[in-house]
Amino acid sequence: MVKKLCLILAVCALLIIPIESFAQLNTKVTISPRIKVGWTFFSGFDYGIELNVGLFTIKKENPEINVGISPQYLFVNYKGNVHSLLTMNVFLEADTYRLMAGMGQAFTKWGFMGRNSNKAFGYNVALGLTTESRHTPWVEGDVFILKNGYWEFYGRPYYLSTSMFFREADPYIIYQKK
Repeated sequence: MVKKLCLILAVCALLIIPIESFAQLNTKVTISPRIKVGWTFFSGFDYGIELNVGLFTIKKENPEINVGISPQYLFVNYKGNVHSLLTMNVFLEADTYRLMAGMGQAFTKWGFMGRNSNKAFGYNVALGLTTESRHTPWVEGDVFILKNGYWEFYGRPYYLSTSMFFREADPYIIYQKK
């Protein structure tokens, strides 16, 4: 799994290199934690946290596009059981949209006192939209596609969900090249 994640990050880096020829890259490392609440179709409510770590910013006039990584931990309610989705994503985020792609695993505990557990690996893609106003929440559509297809603990080859979260006032700046 680590090799595949490194491969995804390398491919994303290679895709960004041509952008440097017509845009200005700005090294600014930021952190912005978020709490997400939503609905997973065919299941029920979901909730979780994510931590966006912005690695650099692409500037070409206006808008400014932040590029980084985002670990995400979501809980999905399914027929009285809780499934956990743990993903590592690469994201592109501007003022009004956000695109994420990554991979992770779904797992659940079952049996007497949760002594048994199962897990399945998969790929995650998400698109989030909002308006220019800081008071409008982000609305995000998310698809977690299971690598092996059918998983007996969910009955579908994917998790399809929509969620909402509020944008932070400003992300916390850890490092900025001057």
